[in-house]
Amino acid sequence: MSAWGWILALGLGTFAIRASFLLPRRRGEPSPYVTRVLQLVPAAVLSALVVPALFYVDGVFAPTWTNDRLVAGVIAAVVAWRAKNVMVTLIAGMTVLWALMLFG
Repeated sequence: MSAWGWILALGLGTFAIRASFLLPRRRGEPSPYVTRVLQLVPAAVLSALVVPALFYVDGVFAPTWTNDRLVAGVIAAVVAWRAKNVMVTLIAGMTVLWALMLFG
C-alpha cells in the first residue's frame, strides 16, 4: 500500500473513532467492555511516550546501565510502586536523572 493509502486509511480510522462518540446511542451507557478499554487508554499512551525515551539515546537502542534515563526511569518506577504518589515519583526520577547527568 502506498503512503497516501496509509494516510487515507489512518485518517478514516481516526475519524470513525472520534465520530463514534458523537453518534446517538440507544442506551446512554457504553458497554462494560468499552468502559474497560477506555480506562486503559491513558496508561497505553503514557507507555508509548515514555518507553522510547528511556531506551533510545540519540536514536540508538541503548538498554544498558550507562543509559542515565533508563536508570532514572527504573528508580522512578520502583518509587512509584512503593510510594504510590505521582509527585514523589517525579521528584525522585528527576533528581536521579539530574544527578547522573551531572556526576555521571
